[in-house]
Amino acid sequence: MSDTHTIIDVVEHNGQAKAHLSYTKIFSAGFAPVFGTDTQAKPTINIQPEETQTGFMWAPWGDRLGNDDLPRRIRERVFNVAIAGRTIYDLVRMAYGNGIAYYSNRQRQESGTIERHFEPKIENFIQENFLGNEWLKPQLINYRFFMNTFSEMILNKRKDQITNIFHKEAEYCRLSLQNPATFATDFLLYSADFSLGRGNVDPDRINAIYLCPKFGGASFIDKLPGFKFAWHSRLKTPGSFPYALPFWLGLFRDGGWMDVSKAVSEVVHAMMHNQVRLKYQILIPEDYFTIRYRDSWQTMTDKGRQDKIDELVDDINAKLSGTKNAFVSISTIFQNDGVNGEKGKIEIVAIDDKIKKDIWVPSSEKSDAQVVQGLGGHPSMVGLAPEGGKMGAGSGSDKREVFNTEITNNTFDQEMILEQLQFVANFNRLTDPAWDVTFYIDHTFHTTTNEQETGLVTGENVQNTD
Repeated sequence: MSDTHTIIDVVEHNGQAKAHLSYTKIFSAGFAPVFGTDTQAKPTINIQPEETQTGFMWAPWGDRLGNDDLPRRIRERVFNVAIAGRTIYDLVRMAYGNGIAYYSNRQRQESGTIERHFEPKIENFIQENFLGNEWLKPQLINYRFFMNTFSEMILNKRKDQITNIFHKEAEYCRLSLQNPATFATDFLLYSADFSLGRGNVDPDRINAIYLCPKFGGASFIDKLPGFKFAWHSRLKTPGSFPYALPFWLGLFRDGGWMDVSKAVSEVVHAMMHNQVRLKYQILIPEDYFTIRYRDSWQTMTDKGRQDKIDELVDDINAKLSGTKNAFVSISTIFQNDGVNGEKGKIEIVAIDDKIKKDIWVPSSEKSDAQVVQGLGGHPSMVGLAPEGGKMGAGSGSDKREVFNTEITNNTFDQEMILEQLQFVANFNRLTDPAWDVTFYIDHTFHTTTNEQETGLVTGENVQNTD
């Protein structure tokens, strides 16, 4: 039997399968065909499909081909649904806890326990960079919106210490196209014009910042022109490159739960607005006017008669609308001769109003619960009772357990968000041992007064010690 094999590529053309002989490769058994073999001792870089970049001067940030406005669409829809914004705000506050803290790696190695550390140089770094308000809080917000965060770091003149770190708004950030020679992403592009999502920005209005790779950061800084560079943190979600696609993206699809929650308020507003106009039907017999204006009605012009009709209608409408006229009465005089019955009697008929019985009033409770849970929250955290739950939304135990579960599980998110600070510490400690620390977010664990008089347990009891 021969050890030679022929490989023929088969492609689809106009709905038919055809052999593509120009790419036919003949090779011996035991040897792999050579496509683009990478044998270097570093991670192999994925090549982004050309279709995803066609027509752009940067890597577009969208959820479909030719789209670069995903951050804008997410922001606008969150701001249109109050419960979504409230949920993100509460999740950010829970994630922030007591703010940035750090422990000494050496002390942990010696004692096997984590204790909050205080180092003057690091404390100065935190204060001078307003790390809580100017960096961590907006980073958490961007992560909860887009699952992507960006930062800019500044080096000292010797380029052996990182002295500053600044938050860069995710919506204003795009990554450069892959370098055709190395397939690396070399730059972070920064411009507020990206937030418009038009896909066309004047290059003169874009600032390019060198992007630090996740591996080989120290050698990158050695070769860095200038004294600043950027950092991109993202969760490598399936099918996404080079930006993360948030798992809650399904909420934002056209006709999704975000649209449902938004539509409910619009429908209720329209119902309430139109309800006033359709509340009553006013029946005015023609002989009302012949009785009231018995001496002049027959000789009035058409315009004169219409003016009298309009005057009566306006007077009745004024009495039936507005909060100032609540519970007022309307009196009219009519004839009843006992033979021909009532003449000239005005009748005001109330239209059957099913809205009062809540029969036709749509509720956003279902869609609100879907939005909250889709964003990663729990209905009880925003006052919604969970379906089938025995503890209602007002239960203190319910809310406490939701809070404790969230801060216990947020190590997953902490590691993603704080990787930029960990890089700062790892780089700075190369020339200053005082920076041999690990950053974390401090939290206070809530318990009951039966277990602790204050109902609080310090954050050192909930740190991940793996």
